[in-house]
Amino acid sequence: MKNKLLSFIQILFGNACIAFAVNTLILEHGIICGGVSGLGSAVEYYFGIPLSGTVAIINTALFLLGLKSFGKEFAMSILISTFSFPVFLEIFNRIPALHGYLDDPLLAMVIGGCFVGFGIGLVIRTKASTGGVEILAQFIHKQWGKPVHTVLNIIDVLILLFQITYSDTTHIIYGIIMTFVSSAILNKTLTSGRSLIQLTIISDYHEEMRKIILHDMDAGVTMLMSEKGYTHENSKLLMTIIPYTKLPMIKSKILEIDPMAFIVVSKVEEVGGMGFTVERVYE
Repeated sequence: MKNKLLSFIQILFGNACIAFAVNTLILEHGIICGGVSGLGSAVEYYFGIPLSGTVAIINTALFLLGLKSFGKEFAMSILISTFSFPVFLEIFNRIPALHGYLDDPLLAMVIGGCFVGFGIGLVIRTKASTGGVEILAQFIHKQWGKPVHTVLNIIDVLILLFQITYSDTTHIIYGIIMTFVSSAILNKTLTSGRSLIQLTIISDYHEEMRKIILHDMDAGVTMLMSEKGYTHENSKLLMTIIPYTKLPMIKSKILEIDPMAFIVVSKVEEVGGMGFTVERVYE
């Protein structure tokens, strides 16, 4: 029950972040955006219908489409976002203090992109969805087999083109850059607290290094059989996953044992298993 409540709060907060960025930063400065928000912005410009109203109508229609096409389980995953997002849009729209507080559109674009990426990341981390045009893309995929990401990109491009008719070049470029900013922050949000380092070590002193990694550094290690490419001699390769903070120390200890050790350092976005998502058991 506690986990469900936390997920519910996280989804609400994520949608609040997205709505805040869209209403008070992105559209406030005429920056184009994709999705239902971008379509709602165009409708508001041409027909004078409030953004929150258009978003509510479109989201409700897409929600019903998702319910009919994919069933209740899918619909429940987008239920909160479908109806909370337009509510947050209207709330932020009615607070005068949240409008006109930033004069720099470039700064608004960067901050807005960060809020959007962070908000979407929070929602996805609960295994929910922000819904919107993603439902339409999945529906088209189900009916005609077209790839979801391709359809989604086409829909977003069409929405962006719709907004280009009343936007200048500068704000169009801002909108494109903002997409990259939000995507980068989204990836960071999804891997927050879980990014680690994979260390691969090739050395003739593998047994001494194994002991140091296990006992001195309190990290797990895997020994892999290998063969030297030049001499065809059998050897062992060590692989370990460690936090960033342990990297300088472990490299120092390895090079003390073997200054010629071959060390490969790779960034790992997420790790699961004993010692990471499952508590380590010492025997």
